[in-house]
Amino acid sequence: MSGAKALKLRAEDDEDLAIIAACLTGAIGCLNEMAYDREARRFAAILVRPLWKKAAAAEQPALGRMRAGLHFDHVNAVRYRRLDRGAPHALLHLVSIVSAPLSERFGIILSFQGGGEVFLEVDKLSGQLRDLDAPRPQQA
Repeated sequence: MSGAKALKLRAEDDEDLAIIAACLTGAIGCLNEMAYDREARRFAAILVRPLWKKAAAAEQPALGRMRAGLHFDHVNAVRYRRLDRGAPHALLHLVSIVSAPLSERFGIILSFQGGGEVFLEVDKLSGQLRDLDAPRPQQA
């Protein structure tokens, strides 16, 4: 990766998750780039995230986009809500990622524009975001 340093973040608590969510706000993905490995208990997704000049300048247009890998471990179940599983290539615009306490576990909710969600039931919060390749300039 030339010029910019690759982003690599871990999430072990809600504060960490909020940082990853902020980095991915406005990211684009699709269902065929998301997978759950039941045996490894890992959910993974490849998203194309915006590159912002500064965190404080989010009102300005992104400078480009970067493919990034997101995964969560200790996943017991994955539920897709209000997402068309028959259209795996449809673009999904990520709005937020939050955690929610359940009775004995946690939920991680990836929310997309239009109300769709991917709900992960996890034993504990353990995730990672990592840039996968060189930035792509924003097209006019």
